[in-house]
Amino acid sequence: METLFILIILAAAAAAEYFLYARNGSKGVAYTAKLEKHEVFEGEEVILTETLSNSKNLPLPYVKTEIVAPSFLDFGENAKENKEGLCCIPSVFSLKKAEKCRRVRKIKCTRRGMFEIGAASVYGSDIFGLKEFTVSTENVKDFLTVLPVPLNSEDFSTENEQLFGDILIRRFIYDDPFLISGAHEYSGREPMNSISWSASAKAGKLMSNIKDHTTSSRILILLNFQRRDDLVAAAESSVCELMIKAAAYVMEKAENIKAEFALSINVSGYSPVISGSGTEFRYEQLRRLAAVTPECYLRTADFLRNNRTYEFTDIVLITPVLSSETADYLIKLKNQGLGVYAYTMNNEADMDFCSVITGRKA
Repeated sequence: METLFILIILAAAAAAEYFLYARNGSKGVAYTAKLEKHEVFEGEEVILTETLSNSKNLPLPYVKTEIVAPSFLDFGENAKENKEGLCCIPSVFSLKKAEKCRRVRKIKCTRRGMFEIGAASVYGSDIFGLKEFTVSTENVKDFLTVLPVPLNSEDFSTENEQLFGDILIRRFIYDDPFLISGAHEYSGREPMNSISWSASAKAGKLMSNIKDHTTSSRILILLNFQRRDDLVAAAESSVCELMIKAAAYVMEKAENIKAEFALSINVSGYSPVISGSGTEFRYEQLRRLAAVTPECYLRTADFLRNNRTYEFTDIVLITPVLSSETADYLIKLKNQGLGVYAYTMNNEADMDFCSVITGRKA
């Protein structure tokens, strides 16, 4: 009899709780998921803070949240990846009445890209699990940009220390007093400060420095994903990621020498090439690289011809394979007085202006 009485009391309590949570379970419940910062480099960590608050006088014994994020973002959990490349990362909360709970997650950004992080669902139940309730997650989302990390000089088979700098030009107005290309016999018409005393000592007569004429570098970076010249198809994903890192490397080097540069990518949907310099402009181009989807829009030859190379002093081509046809075109540009450099995974043409990427894998 006592057992039956206890069961009746429990059933009545469960029924009362059922109706109580059916009417008030989701009221006064708020959930947010915010990133500490919205732009990082590959390999860096970013903090995601989940906040669940319960402002009513009814405890929440069980609330489960699910964050949806790309698999390239490592939450430190073995979450399963779906067909769209997304993972669901769960969290379980238990709150007293009028209580707020914060949970901090460290996310390691393993690959470049522009990602959206949001909540797929927030739902809870009473202590007996009889009545579930849901909380709206329509506005619970945040955005993260992961910028590509430049390659290191050790990632190349050869590294040209004179990759960029001042170049000789045919027409000029003023001499560059810091660029000396040789010496000739002093005629008496040159100023005394042009005399090279070391050359004079070697020649046994007065010698004057020969000063060349320079202009500032303007670098055009050409990023090409085409697998081969005769095949209109992009290279495999790991190769394309290395190409993107190589482009970031060249931009970093251009900024270090305070050179103006432009980035042209062989994909559809991009606006005309714009030149710039400095850290802010480099970050703008890194964001372009973070968002780019490798594809093959034009054949390599057509891509090279579509760019106004005559407006620049240095041409840097980043491509999976440097073929003989592409190398011949670059040699023509070199013969016109341009500085020509290439970065590739396979130097088929065996050109000395080409550095082969041999370092880390993407």
